[in-house]
Amino acid sequence: MTAADILEAYNAHLAQSRRRSPHTVRAYAATAARMLHALDGELDWATVARIDAATLRTHLAERRADGLGNVSAARELSALKTFIAFAKEQAGDLDASRPRLRGPRVKKGLPRPITPDEAVNLAETVADDASAPWIAARDRAVLLLLYGAGMRIAEALALPA
Repeated sequence: MTAADILEAYNAHLAQSRRRSPHTVRAYAATAARMLHALDGELDWATVARIDAATLRTHLAERRADGLGNVSAARELSALKTFIAFAKEQAGDLDASRPRLRGPRVKKGLPRPITPDEAVNLAETVADDASAPWIAARDRAVLLLLYGAGMRIAEALALPA
């Protein structure tokens, strides 16, 4: 079995059985291809299924040395765990557990607020797309209220009429 055969089966599994988006399939397949390239010797499902936490840690350390960030490393780890679980299933391994390895910590960033010009443009665009003048006025007023007062949508909708 070649690496191409393994990747083709994995792609089909992600796209058809798991119904993943084309972007996810492409990213996970690229990660799996890098892992297969790093493995030495003959490739088959059993070889991939035997990948342990130490091998994953080494592979991710090499990727981190190439400049891979925390978010990307976490995604790669998730993709590799999924790949190994699929390989175990294909190899007939009854133990479907994945290697136990924690991913890097990912800081949750704050959302970037829009600028005043972007808020006005958004309100005007929504108003232009409205089917009636009163709907346009309502939508524009709600959007400007949300932006100007820093309200959440639930707070704006809870205002008395």
